[in-house]
Amino acid sequence: MDSKVTVLICDDNVAVHESINAYLHTENINSVSAFDGEHALDLLGKQHFDLVVLDIMLPGLFGTEVCKEIRKTSDIPIIMLSARGEEMDRIIGLEIGADDYLTKPFSPREIVIRIKTILKRVQPKQDNSNILKASSLFIDVEGYEVLVNDTVMDLTAKEVELLAYLVKNKGRVINREELLYKVWGYNYIGDTRAVDTLIKRIRQKVSKGNPEFSIKSIYGVGYKFEEVI
Repeated sequence: MDSKVTVLICDDNVAVHESINAYLHTENINSVSAFDGEHALDLLGKQHFDLVVLDIMLPGLFGTEVCKEIRKTSDIPIIMLSARGEEMDRIIGLEIGADDYLTKPFSPREIVIRIKTILKRVQPKQDNSNILKASSLFIDVEGYEVLVNDTVMDLTAKEVELLAYLVKNKGRVINREELLYKVWGYNYIGDTRAVDTLIKRIRQKVSKGNPEFSIKSIYGVGYKFEEVI
């Protein structure tokens, strides 16, 4: 992993910082600590970060509000943490723009694996020629850019990856388990509603009102990307 990669960790528990930092150090990943939401937003406004680990239950400004603020100006990958382990927390986190979600207590090794998986996918590569096209939809897979009718869409990294996988397999019905494995990059611990949440967001941003292509729901199975020729 590139030594220039820096992760911002925002959690009010010192032990969480110590455990994650220790594992990140072994992977040659830099980290910066913030212990409340206001401090995290201040740091994000002053320096570059490649990923944010963000706890929900923060003093002052909750992590959900911090996530919303970040998404107003940035598509930086966000992994959200929660001690409650409630399904609704995970769904809310994904709906407001988080890329991944972990419930406390978690293994520091697991979160570092997830961090590395996301960073590997979003780090720029030398060859940016991998372009997908479907009607008025263009996806620069390596550059993480999506255009519809020459207008750049505001998608997070995970939304781009999910949309790209659907377009690569257009016309084929893909079940939720396959999407979780292929897009998240590992055996995702959680239910398949994570896929439904991201599909909903992609439809709202990209395919809503566009007659040239659509993401169809196949009841009881999964999703299919269709292009109107």
